[in-house]
Amino acid sequence: MIIEYSESVKQVIRKARRVRVVREDIRERLLDAALAEFGANGFAGASTRAIARRIGAHQPQINYHFASKEALWVAAVDHLFAELARAMEGVGSARVRDGASDVAETATAFAEMIRRLVRFAARHPELNRIMVHEATAESDRVKWMTERHVRPLYETVRRLWRRLRKAGLAAPIDDRVLHYVLVGAASMVYVNAPEARLLAGIEPTAARWVEAHADGLVATLLPNAPRTDGSKDRRRGA
Repeated sequence: MIIEYSESVKQVIRKARRVRVVREDIRERLLDAALAEFGANGFAGASTRAIARRIGAHQPQINYHFASKEALWVAAVDHLFAELARAMEGVGSARVRDGASDVAETATAFAEMIRRLVRFAARHPELNRIMVHEATAESDRVKWMTERHVRPLYETVRRLWRRLRKAGLAAPIDDRVLHYVLVGAASMVYVNAPEARLLAGIEPTAARWVEAHADGLVATLLPNAPRTDGSKDRRRGA
């Protein structure tokens, strides 16, 4: 995998794989409902009663699985980033991550990472919504989320981006700014889907649009990289 996660995060990913075997597991359904609620209303505006109502459950079921609203938020964010890691499986290799691959292989892996991020954002707009809610004010939650989940992605992408820029394949964007350019460009249209429908007359979650969006973002960020067929791994669906 192109991103090297800490052992604690790897354990969350492995647990997510086991839970997914039984899709109707109430705990996972509560986590999905929590992500939607926290994404829509933020931590302060979300209520455990509303989360339970989203799936026709009862509040005591939340209390049984999670010690507190804060514990539910932590578990839900872990769950979401585990899903993102699962979507990125098979992108690149340790050689790419460690800078041992040739630059063309790095560019190919980076382009595929962009495509999978766009597809994931289309399916999970709550990722950007939660990040925006939490990142606008200092809190223990944003510190935890940044260090546990965001920083490993940020540092890996910066390292790869510097290599691609040095080779003349990437757009002239500072590696410290790239994170915000990439996340915003990959996700904003899905976060603002009602506006996109009114303004552009499109259905942003339609597969054809998602793939056009992904290919366009690759072309924008990697204007001088060799063109590759982005459909190769589309069946994996990021």
